[in-house]
Amino acid sequence: MALALTPELTFLIGLVIFWVVLYLLAYIFHLNKHGLDVKPAYFMYKSKSLNSFLDKLAGRWRMGWKTLSNIGLAFSIGLMIFSVYLLANNLLRFFIPIGEAAPVFPVIVGLTIRLYWLPYFFAAVGIVFLTHELAHGVIARLENIPVLSAGVFAVLVFFGAFVEQDDKEFEKAPLLARLRMLAVASSTNLMTALLVFVLLSGLFAPPSGVLIHEVAADGPVAEVGLQNWDVIYAINGTQLLTHIDFFEYMENVGPNVTLTLTVLHANMNITKTIVTEPSVNNQSRGIIGVFQVSSYRPSRLGLDQYSGINLYWTIFWVYILALNVAIFNMFPLYPFDGERVLYYPLERLAKKHKRELRVTLNAIALGLLAGNMILTFWNFGLLSI
Repeated sequence: MALALTPELTFLIGLVIFWVVLYLLAYIFHLNKHGLDVKPAYFMYKSKSLNSFLDKLAGRWRMGWKTLSNIGLAFSIGLMIFSVYLLANNLLRFFIPIGEAAPVFPVIVGLTIRLYWLPYFFAAVGIVFLTHELAHGVIARLENIPVLSAGVFAVLVFFGAFVEQDDKEFEKAPLLARLRMLAVASSTNLMTALLVFVLLSGLFAPPSGVLIHEVAADGPVAEVGLQNWDVIYAINGTQLLTHIDFFEYMENVGPNVTLTLTVLHANMNITKTIVTEPSVNNQSRGIIGVFQVSSYRPSRLGLDQYSGINLYWTIFWVYILALNVAIFNMFPLYPFDGERVLYYPLERLAKKHKRELRVTLNAIALGLLAGNMILTFWNFGLLSI
């Protein structure tokens, strides 16, 4: 019996092959001598070559960087307060009818983030974490805190960048210098998110259709040759500008109903006629055989259909990830930067009870985050996007 290679299984096989090949290459060519440390399902590359670049970057505009880091510290304190409020308010919504609680769940590739989004997600991770760590490094050198090395790492499918400062010198640095260095990354991510949002608004027109993300293999739209990234402009002559319009229209459609779709397919406007089939969950409702849809925003750059879609979702994921990292990196829980931004000013007040203070702050923050995640799973089950 042949084994069906689903996208998930194909991804898993490719991941195993990647790590095995990388491990063998590192062992054969002794890559650890060149700063690359490879273990099963883990690698880290360290280099000091970036240090001179950080020094030049920090030295060219010292007053400007100092001003930006002070502004960033103020922004980051606001982000910390907002992150605590966001989770506390959301936790209350699970118990008190003051609005619907939003699901809170960790980022787990292949589990909570479907493989469909991986190319966009990884591109966003590279951009967001590179700017994040670069900001740390520039302000560290601005405050005369030595940077031992910089590099990249990966654990299974998770990867990122880092700047390794001298911890002893960091702890000796003035309080304001330490806070500036810790806070600057989140404020940089916030600025990145705002700039990318403006970029999205400028490069793409308002919604003008319904983008099909995934087509059911044996569904009605697949049978007439429609595929992923096709765009539905209208159904039976009714114009659909957003995915909300699509859902509202389909609410009143039953099974075995003939629909005429006006579609953008391979950069051409075409018309397809389909017959709806009954929904598995509700036999009285008709479906057209699509798993996920969203609002389609055409490119203002004159790009073709598929290039425009890829560009939009790459930029969109940078925006989403940058905004979330900006907020939750300031959440006062170890190992996020927000934990030390809150602890360092308070440790002077604690005197002999510094350890107890730190444990208490982390316990409260962990309880807040864990409570949201547990109740999310309890109420919504295992979610994925």
